[in-house]
Amino acid sequence: MTTAVQLSNVSKTFGSGPDAVHAFGPVDLTIEGGEFVSLLGPSGCGKSTLMLMIAGLLGASEGEIRVNGERVVKPRTDIGIMFQDNTLVPWRPVEGNIALQLELRGLEPARHKARIDELLKSVRLEGFAHRMPYELSGGMQQRAAFCQALVHDPQTVLLDEPLGKLDAMTRESIRTDLQALWMQKRPTVVFVTHSIEEAVQLSSRVCVVTPRPGRIDRVIEIDLPWPRDLDVKRSPKFAGYVADIQGIFHGFGIL
Repeated sequence: MTTAVQLSNVSKTFGSGPDAVHAFGPVDLTIEGGEFVSLLGPSGCGKSTLMLMIAGLLGASEGEIRVNGERVVKPRTDIGIMFQDNTLVPWRPVEGNIALQLELRGLEPARHKARIDELLKSVRLEGFAHRMPYELSGGMQQRAAFCQALVHDPQTVLLDEPLGKLDAMTRESIRTDLQALWMQKRPTVVFVTHSIEEAVQLSSRVCVVTPRPGRIDRVIEIDLPWPRDLDVKRSPKFAGYVADIQGIFHGFGIL
């Protein structure tokens, strides 16, 4: 197994002098290819800041980040990335929004039509390829955004609280879709969340992040079978992981 993401003494400080804000780090972390790793922590702890640094959209103040062996020094086009607010443009239909990611990378959408159709089917949107974003529910828009992030078959996918604004039932449904998408080709996924249950359900490992400045307090390997369906979620072992992580955050004075 090869290393997909390597963080070495990474930290981020905004500003300088007495007004400087130490937002994150220092952190050391190795993520292997094909892992689904969650960054789990409270709001404001720097999880999203780290995601932007991995993507090359924000520079680290100290340390080094490598993705697929290459040092991150500029925005990367070989990854997939999705934020809490989707990036669907309102003037293109669903299929056109997904194709946009190919166009931005200099790829010919017509040659990837089968991939677009495959992704839409996998998230139950096969009948909505020609619908405009405003015609979709919030959950359907997020499903389309997942397709957008995965259409170019990235080896590494960064997901920054993509389910944060959805209602509980829609969120549960899309967790199932996301798990199935990951299991198809096993890209490396770095997933930011503040939901303990979500992190345990989806992850091979959970990185528990402290309040700001965010540091990784511990990394917990989740030894549960895939797919993690309702039977797995109802198991004592699943409940044990959730309780243990709740205890960690209680120790931080959060829960």
